[in-house]
Amino acid sequence: MRKRIVEYVLPVQDEQSLLARIEQELRWYHNTHYAHLTAFLGVPHDNAQVRAQLEQIIGVFRDRKDSQKPDPNFKILSPVQPDASFVDLLTRLDCRLPKLMLLPHLTDHDNFSGLADSLRSTAALLRRYIIDFRFCITAERLPQTLPALLSELRKLSESPEDRALLSRFPVIEVPFTAGGDDSAQLANALAELWSRWPQLNDSVNLSRGGFVKHFYALKELWHLARIMNQEQSVEADIAKLRTGYGVEAAVEARIAAFDQAFLERYASLGQYNEWRHSSNSVVLEFDLDSIADTYECQSPVFVDNRWILERNSLELATDKGRKS
Repeated sequence: MRKRIVEYVLPVQDEQSLLARIEQELRWYHNTHYAHLTAFLGVPHDNAQVRAQLEQIIGVFRDRKDSQKPDPNFKILSPVQPDASFVDLLTRLDCRLPKLMLLPHLTDHDNFSGLADSLRSTAALLRRYIIDFRFCITAERLPQTLPALLSELRKLSESPEDRALLSRFPVIEVPFTAGGDDSAQLANALAELWSRWPQLNDSVNLSRGGFVKHFYALKELWHLARIMNQEQSVEADIAKLRTGYGVEAAVEARIAAFDQAFLERYASLGQYNEWRHSSNSVVLEFDLDSIADTYECQSPVFVDNRWILERNSLELATDKGRKS
C-alpha cells in the first residue's frame, strides 16, 4: 500500500495553482497501484471563500478520480468551535464513502487554557449531527506546555460523560520545529505524555507527521528489532526512517538528536510495555507488515515462540519441524 498525505490551507488566493496542484495529486493517485490518498483541508477561519473552495476541492477530487479508485480520505481541520452552518455544509458533503472527518483543532498558543471546556462545548454541538469527528491538538511549545496539557486531559477523565470524549483519543501533533535545541528534554516530554496516555496509539494514524508519529515509529521499530534479535540494525533502520521525511538538514539533525536520546533513555521492554494500549477498533499506520518491509522480507510467521521474518530462516524452521 502506497500512502500519501496532502494538505491544503484555505483560502488559497491563486485558484489556478490550486487546480494545478489537485491535478498533480490526481495523476499520482491514478498512476499508483494500491494507493491510499488522504487530504487534510485546513480551515483556520470560516468564510464564504473558504466554504466555496472546500466544496470545490472535494468535488474535483471526486469527479476527476478514476472510477476504480475510492474517494480520498478527507480530513477537515476546523476552528475548535465551528459554526453550526459550517457543520451543516459538511454533513451535506458527507454523502459518500469513505466518510469525511471533522478535526476541531486547538493549539497551545494560550497555554491550553480552557482546553477541557472547549472540547466539552464543541462535542455537545457535534453530537447533534451524524458526522465523524475527533479533536486535534497541536503542541508547538512542548515541553513547556506539557503540564498544562496533562492537567486539561486529566479533567476529562473525572466523569463518565467527559471520559467518553477520550474514548476516541485526540490526535496530538508536535511539529518537528518544536523543542528548540534540547532534544533530550523533548524526548522526556513525549515519553511522559505517552506513559500517561497510551491511548495515543489509537490516534497516531491520523497524524500528519511530526514528533508524535515519529515517536510511535521509533518504539515500534525498536521493539520489532528486539523480537527479531536484530537490535544491532535498529540505528540504521531509524536513520532510513528519518531521511525519508525529506526535511531540511537542520531539522533532520534535530530529529537525529531526538532519536539518540530515545535510544539512550527509553529503549527497554519495560518502557515499551508502559506505552502499550489495547484497542479492538484501531488500525495503525505502522503495522507489523509495513515495518517488516524495512527488512526486505515477507510477512512475519510465528514458529516455536519466535518471529521468523527471513525466508531462509523460515525454511530451516519448517525443515526442523518436519523432521521432528
